[in-house]
Amino acid sequence: MPDTLRSCIISEAGYTFLSLDASQIELRVLAILSQDPQMLEDLKTDDLHQATATRMFGWIEDETLRKKKRYDAKQGNFALVYGADEYKLAEMLECSVEEAAQFMAEHKATYPVLYQWMEAKVAQAKEDGYVINMFGRIRPLPELYAGSWRMREKAEREVVNTICQGTAVDIVKLGMIYLRKILDPMIRLVLQVHDEILFEVPDGLLQQALEQCKELELAFPSYPFSIATGKVYGEMEELG
Repeated sequence: MPDTLRSCIISEAGYTFLSLDASQIELRVLAILSQDPQMLEDLKTDDLHQATATRMFGWIEDETLRKKKRYDAKQGNFALVYGADEYKLAEMLECSVEEAAQFMAEHKATYPVLYQWMEAKVAQAKEDGYVINMFGRIRPLPELYAGSWRMREKAEREVVNTICQGTAVDIVKLGMIYLRKILDPMIRLVLQVHDEILFEVPDGLLQQALEQCKELELAFPSYPFSIATGKVYGEMEELG
């Protein structure tokens, strides 16, 4: 949702927005399911994209260039694990196809266990005709046997996508259910956007709610939620 639109959403008088965002949850799911040791180590930095950029390109002193490489790593992290080819990646990174192919090779060399796991999941899905996420949710993929190679390739890309996003969304939903049980009934669940849960909290209950939200660390230790508050959705202040 664009910030310009977010800034049009204002809490009711006497209430404050409370946002909980599952930080980089899809990549955390991939790291945990694949058990790639490098990716698990990079998660400990709390900024997987910067860690990926540093591991691939080395530490860059120039801040502007470092941010650019982090952006490239972020785009690459999401694109490559969802089956993007060098042509799509070149479009995303605004670089040549040759540079994108080199990026892909370096990414695979950085996280070899992740790619082995993804290949194994695609092979298993071709055998079974379906995929299963972390919580046992099944998605049939009959297109894996389609006569069209384009349909087969699309279905193959959806294997890892389904496992990853299907698991991530279930974790966010479980977080919503958990919070609904522990928070005061006067606190309203008003919005869920991707990996973010948004509540509208009476001002008098805000501090209590913030303390209760800390319990998420115990309930979901591998999937931290960042917390932010504010009166305007587009101007939330993240808490340390």
